[in-house]
Amino acid sequence: MKSPYGSHDTVEKILDSKAAWIDKKITLLSTKQTIEQIYEKEKKLLLLGEKISVDNIKDLNHFYKQKSVEIVTPLVQKHAQIMSLYPRRVAFRKAKRRWGSCSSRNDISFNSSLCQLPIRCIEYVIIHELAHISHKHHQQSFWHTVAHFMPDYKQQIQQIRHYFPAISLKT
Repeated sequence: MKSPYGSHDTVEKILDSKAAWIDKKITLLSTKQTIEQIYEKEKKLLLLGEKISVDNIKDLNHFYKQKSVEIVTPLVQKHAQIMSLYPRRVAFRKAKRRWGSCSSRNDISFNSSLCQLPIRCIEYVIIHELAHISHKHHQQSFWHTVAHFMPDYKQQIQQIRHYFPAISLKT
């Protein structure tokens, strides 16, 4: 098989140069647990960054969507007003890799498991998506807007990396 990067030696050098980064990512992924894994092992759920004991939840997707709507909706209204940036519509969906997205029509979708995150991380995701209403990119002006409304946003990004957006790996 041919590589677009050149010879076998070139590919090996690239892999060697990225080995530490690859190991770090593998370690990070192996430490993350899905909500379903935590529930099955510990009979606990993540809510606002804390593990809580629960009795027989039959449908994790329904539980998390209901809680996310309850918790996130008023925070979206609060931050939209503060930022003077208003989404056309807000929805909650199951997603494997994303916490939120903003469409070109200013419809914002949040991951239905967003409520597992600590409240400050939830606020970061909301501010990030609202900032996309005026900046449809991740250029400097976008990050200035985010920083204006959440100066410690980089700490929130670091904390979010410890959570898994998907409720289950089977989804």
